[in-house]
Amino acid sequence: MWPKTTLRHKTLIVDLGASRRVLSSAPFRGGPSYSRYLVNRTVPKDFCPPDVVGVVRAELEGLGLPPSACVAHLTAVDVAAYAYAEAEEQGVLAQVWLTAGLGNLASPGLSPLASPRPGTINVLAVLHADLAEAAMVEAVQVVSEVKARQLRQRATREGYPATGTSTDTVSVALLEGPRQNYCGAVTPAGRALGRAVDRALSAALEGA
Repeated sequence: MWPKTTLRHKTLIVDLGASRRVLSSAPFRGGPSYSRYLVNRTVPKDFCPPDVVGVVRAELEGLGLPPSACVAHLTAVDVAAYAYAEAEEQGVLAQVWLTAGLGNLASPGLSPLASPRPGTINVLAVLHADLAEAAMVEAVQVVSEVKARQLRQRATREGYPATGTSTDTVSVALLEGPRQNYCGAVTPAGRALGRAVDRALSAALEGA
């Protein structure tokens, strides 16, 4: 089964078809979960409500989506301009939907403290594989390493080398596929994911 992608009311919805294992850093239902929908929603640049979770829950309900089945990302970028890429290695397929906003470029440990703003790189990744729990964490690491490589020529406003933005989020969801105990850079799952993220981010940065 392949995910179904739709765009509705400034919202990108990736429907996994059923409840699936997801690991995410998204502001709405981030962490480990079982979820059916990966959502990326465009919000105003000054979006900063006191109750982000409550606002997102209401917006999801307005779209007819059950909040308890959603992981939701937020961005100031128009999600209709998302980039998509896929790659396969030894029977493991990786699919990536990505939006890139570069207004908050940052360098961990070097950039000064600042209030979060919705200018961000959001990565929604689906791996057709049965990953061990530790391998799911490795998948998030692979996404981060590819972003750092792609951004190596860009700098923060303070002049530090950028590795991402201060509000980047990533979700990794699993569909049926071969068992994979590892997802490092030179494993089938890790290499497929790395190639897909690389292609999607390259495409997104061309228009950023």
